[in-house]
Amino acid sequence: MSYSRALIRTAAPLFDMERMVTHARRLPPASKSAASLPAPLLSSRYRNWNDIAVELHHFRGVDAVVPVRDHIVGVHVAGSVKLLQSRSGRKCVKYVRAGDITISPFGEPKRFQHAGENLVILLKLAPAFVRSVAGDEYALDPTRFELLENFGTPDPKLVAIGKQLLAGLEPEGAAGRMHVETLTFHLAIHLLRHYCTASVSLGKPVPKLPPRKLRRALEYIEDNLREDISLAGVSQALAMSPWHFAHAFRQSTGLPPHQFVLERRIEQAKSLLRETDLPITEIAHRIGCASHSHFSVLFRRTTGQTPRDYRN
Repeated sequence: MSYSRALIRTAAPLFDMERMVTHARRLPPASKSAASLPAPLLSSRYRNWNDIAVELHHFRGVDAVVPVRDHIVGVHVAGSVKLLQSRSGRKCVKYVRAGDITISPFGEPKRFQHAGENLVILLKLAPAFVRSVAGDEYALDPTRFELLENFGTPDPKLVAIGKQLLAGLEPEGAAGRMHVETLTFHLAIHLLRHYCTASVSLGKPVPKLPPRKLRRALEYIEDNLREDISLAGVSQALAMSPWHFAHAFRQSTGLPPHQFVLERRIEQAKSLLRETDLPITEIAHRIGCASHSHFSVLFRRTTGQTPRDYRN
């Protein structure tokens, strides 16, 4: 087995990364210059996600100057390299291993150099989004705080968020827009709590939704099951911030919003399979799945049966 394939296999247990990477490698090779990173194996560029870009990179030797137009979190998922990074005249060298993270706040370009091979998830978070979360959730003046650099320290929480966001790139993955939005909020909150120049308190526990707002949220979800429901869309209908809505909804129902939406979609699908003769493709469309295969994967993951077997 080649070192490259072994490297990918070490990162595979949480999701089918090997299959994702194999699929990505069938794409035409991208150009590479000495001054920039090669194109990623996988990217959220065409997924229309808001406020975040997610990329999977397989590096074999790096000497690149990277523009830092966003807050960039590097999640190292496989391989060990002696990494040099330099920015604004400051240089650091450190061995970086699987489970380590790097944080490059928005600002000056940064140079990365290593002669090894590793697999890295890059999470690129929009600065305006972080400022918005900081203001909405912690009343921070955006001119009075900055995110902090971090170079090669373990952070299991950020690693888990990175892997879940990457899993959302699977063509038939379970992570819809609402789940990605939730993870993006978790990422911003974690950075503000642990990598910020300002002191951020945990705040008071979020109470349950008032009955009227809970009823409105449930109606909105039920009326839009065939759509790509967003956390922002539901929270706007309730005149709440997305983060507060997500926590209050979980307090009220016992489930995070994205999990509740998935369960409602599966329950509606079961009802349509039992009570109608609609084609499975039409049922998939009615519950917001992009395709027959997407629906089949979600249904089987949840029920242990294919839609066809359940109907029969």
